Amino acid sequence: MTTCDVAIVGAGLGGCFLALLLGRSGRHVVVVEQGPTVPTAGADFVKRPGMQVLARHGLVGLVERHALKRDIVRYYHDGEPIQECRYPDGFLIRPYRELVEVIYSSCAMQGVEFWFDSQIDHLAGDGEHVEHLSLADGRELRAGVVIGADGTRSAVRQALGIDKESTSYPHLLRVATVPLTASIAQLNRLYFSSGGWFSYLYPVNHDQARVFVGLPAGEDGATFGAGAPALLDALRGFVTDSPDAYDVLGSASWHAIPIAAMRVSAYHKGNAALLGSAAFACHPMTGMGMSYTLHDAEILAEIICTAEGDPKLLEKMLETGYEPRRRMHGELIDYGDALSSTFPDRGAYLRSFRQDLHVFGDTEPIGEEFVKVMG
Repeated sequence: MTTCDVAIVGAGLGGCFLALLLGRSGRHVVVVEQGPTVPTAGADFVKRPGMQVLARHGLVGLVERHALKRDIVRYYHDGEPIQECRYPDGFLIRPYRELVEVIYSSCAMQGVEFWFDSQIDHLAGDGEHVEHLSLADGRELRAGVVIGADGTRSAVRQALGIDKESTSYPHLLRVATVPLTASIAQLNRLYFSSGGWFSYLYPVNHDQARVFVGLPAGEDGATFGAGAPALLDALRGFVTDSPDAYDVLGSASWHAIPIAAMRVSAYHKGNAALLGSAAFACHPMTGMGMSYTLHDAEILAEIICTAEGDPKLLEKMLETGYEPRRRMHGELIDYGDALSSTFPDRGAYLRSFRQDLHVFGDTEPIGEEFVKVMG
């Protein structure tokens, strides 16, 4: 039986960042990850709320080192520019895996243990508190606090008996990584069509770009099953200011990405709490999922450190300091739902659009003393 202060299930961005903050505070942290290394799938954007969190903990410079910084996204409808969203402080683009690996590498200096290729078999407890985790390979882990940062199918959430509500969107999302072209390097462009399609093109580094294509579910098979010509013909109808993109999209390898909104009935139970996509999922049109997760991890670290191993104080602080995050996440989910349901209609979309949520998002303060403790 291994004993630790905090067990974190999931080595994605939220799990690694929380582990880093707790390791800096002197807690013994074990991160359990079912994969062979840190996860690769996730968003590429860190907006202002996330940048502020990273800056508070001396990490923004490290993350910025190989990131791209942008300050404008231009929106189009049926090929015509309709608005621009400007970011006074800019926002960062860095491939998700690279970002997680930066945080993961920093964890090594704080003595955080990572157990890769480790599957949770079950959580044992008295119904109110988790006493220990049993792994599929027979290992046992006893922890004072358990964090489920293990995605939308969270084993921790299921073991705690916390209900979730998922809502599928009527469109599908495909993504490809392609060689960077001049128009994509110039500006982030997000295109919508009245036919229910959208496409987002942006650079991820100095050589590559990401291209997302969203389309009605009923048209996916006919479009992607028919090969590149059918897709390019559809995109040419509304993707107008990125003509050189067609030179690289014809040979692109497209991957389907499941998208759905998800809410849960509670963010904690006893000494266990949920983080990241184990707790909520919003439409990627908001662009704020990663930034909110970074802030959530910061709040959890402050609560765990302040409770100092007192289970009653921990539960009280999770109830009063962390559960209110469900309301903020709920507002973001509602906003994503509004965007995703109105984008075929130019006027309705513009009425739904809120630049403040895209730029400023989640700005709750964190205690100054906690930031000092974290280094």
